[in-house]
Amino acid sequence: MENQQMVEIKRARIIQIVYIAIVVGLGILFLKYVFPVIAPFIIAFVIAAMCMPIVRFLARKTRIKSRQLWGLVVIFSLYATIGTLLTLLLIQIVNWLIQFVTNLPQLYFEKILPALEKIKQFSADSIERISPENAEQYHVVLNDTMKFITSKAIDLSGDLASALTSFSLALPSFLLMVFFALLASIFITWDYENIIGFMKRQMSDKTEQRVIAIIKTFTRTIRDYVAAYALIACITAIELSIGFLIIGLPNAILVALGIAVFDMIPIFGTGGIMMPWIAIAFLNGNTTLGIQLLVIYSIVSIVRNVIEPKIVGKKLGLNTVVALFVMFIGLQLFGILGMIFAPILTVMVINFKESENMNWWK
Repeated sequence: MENQQMVEIKRARIIQIVYIAIVVGLGILFLKYVFPVIAPFIIAFVIAAMCMPIVRFLARKTRIKSRQLWGLVVIFSLYATIGTLLTLLLIQIVNWLIQFVTNLPQLYFEKILPALEKIKQFSADSIERISPENAEQYHVVLNDTMKFITSKAIDLSGDLASALTSFSLALPSFLLMVFFALLASIFITWDYENIIGFMKRQMSDKTEQRVIAIIKTFTRTIRDYVAAYALIACITAIELSIGFLIIGLPNAILVALGIAVFDMIPIFGTGGIMMPWIAIAFLNGNTTLGIQLLVIYSIVSIVRNVIEPKIVGKKLGLNTVVALFVMFIGLQLFGILGMIFAPILTVMVINFKESENMNWWK
């Protein structure tokens, strides 16, 4: 009898593991192949759901009671604000890239190449003093290295120009997607109650409760996630302010705040500003500033790598190791977006397991 019970327990565990694997696999397939196709409409529905409380409030508190009119106003205002900010940011980035691509060959031959020649000459002289018998062979290696770096610098300029061209070709498709999302947001806002009612009619009471719980968990998790990265940005701003004040940088606090805001963009981060700044300082011969900025950036990076999993894990209720693990897995599978959303999905899975008393793990 006991053996039969053990077999049943093991069978139930295997079924649970297979069930989780199927759900995870279907989720990955959905995110990779289905989500990109229907993304404008999912984004439109999320935006409409976020705007509906504002629309209801305006329709209730003002003389104009038309939800359709307020929905149109709120949606257009939101898209216009986001679009303006993104356009300004995009223009600045594109202008900087165009200038960088245009000036890269001149920068290389006037600044970088002379510096490399000095390093080459210093290395050659050192080898001749230390090991004269290997000097000729070392000269060959140095020359080949210089040729390789020069060719890569020229290739980099071409690659960046190609990337800008590809971006300009992809821009119409992106704008078309935004246009569809805008229209869908307006129509969903106008017919929001009927759409929600239709969805509820397709679900049982228990399923509806689960969906509501998932939405609440997702909303709370997003709020905590934003709070976590806002706290990380504040810590980064304080570290940069202290460092810039110590080295006597003009407008130290304003510059630190600007970099901290930029730090909240996962693709760029602090390095998106600091690394080019450090490189320019060294290339211009300002070695002292370059070393000072490099030390500050190193300290900020080390502190961030230590505190990020802890703060994100604490805000979301995750163990630090688990937060670090799922962020790494998300990064490997889906890139930067995977790293951002992996802790959120993990928290949702944990909350679902607890709310449904699932015996997935102990």
